[in-house]
Amino acid sequence: MGAAHVAALSAYPEAELAAVVSRDPKTREGDFSATGGNLKLEKRQFDFSRVSKYSTWPEIVADEQVDAISICLPTNFHAEVTIAALNAGKHVICEKPMALTMAECDAMIAAAEASKRILMIGQVLRFWPDYIALREFVTGGEYGKIRQATFLRKAGLPDWSKWLPDESLSGGAVMDLLVHDIDQILLLFGMPERVTAKKLGDVDGLMASFIYPNGPEVRLHGGWFEPGVPFNMSFQVRAEKGEMELTPDGLQLSDMSGKRSKVELPAANAYEAQMHYFLDCCRSGETPKLCQPADSANAVKVALALKESRAKDGEQVTC
Repeated sequence: MGAAHVAALSAYPEAELAAVVSRDPKTREGDFSATGGNLKLEKRQFDFSRVSKYSTWPEIVADEQVDAISICLPTNFHAEVTIAALNAGKHVICEKPMALTMAECDAMIAAAEASKRILMIGQVLRFWPDYIALREFVTGGEYGKIRQATFLRKAGLPDWSKWLPDESLSGGAVMDLLVHDIDQILLLFGMPERVTAKKLGDVDGLMASFIYPNGPEVRLHGGWFEPGVPFNMSFQVRAEKGEMELTPDGLQLSDMSGKRSKVELPAANAYEAQMHYFLDCCRSGETPKLCQPADSANAVKVALALKESRAKDGEQVTC
């Protein structure tokens, strides 16, 4: 994600990459060639010759030339580093999930309010063209009331990482991976009254239901499976008068007659759109209304409820 954020920042002409911090000397020189992950990064080499280089995060927080910080650290560091950066007068964009606990989320929000600085969490699906189209499908009213929605996201266990498979550091697949879809479900349908989840697979997966009294039937399936399982994300949302589905062949829309057509989307890089929106908010001082910290905290709250329900073999948990 560090490489993705650097690339997105590089495409914003009004901002300058002033400093980087990493324990890895190669990364500090701009070499991300050994970076793993689900992203198919086109660029893995960056010119950091004019960039200040630090090996510990307190150094970059103390740098007075830095106005904003992008945090792409393991999740267990999110709250500590975010709060320190905000207290030092920096704006912060922090990768998802927001933090590991609700107390940490609340402390991050309080620090942003006290410092009067921008805090935004990298819920990148809010800037993803397919999911923007889904939001329009759900909220536009043209296709009527939503009846059913299913979201799927799965990948092989990230054994290329030293920290991601450690639940105490990452929160596991529900917090690190499925928080994307949790955030979308909350954005589209609001906070559920209750959730229920059961284990799926032998690694770290679940099949879950979000319970909305008099609302749509909403399900979430996925997580981490055996190493080598290819990454996949999809959704199927059915309304009274149509259905939208994200498939390997692209976004598909069906009407009442059963006619199915591909939805043509504008070419867009969601990571660039996310970074540029954050930087625009920093420059203007505007609250990031498209991606508010309170929403990201709610996604953590639901993720924790899903993990609790799964541990109790599907017992319903109030959100």
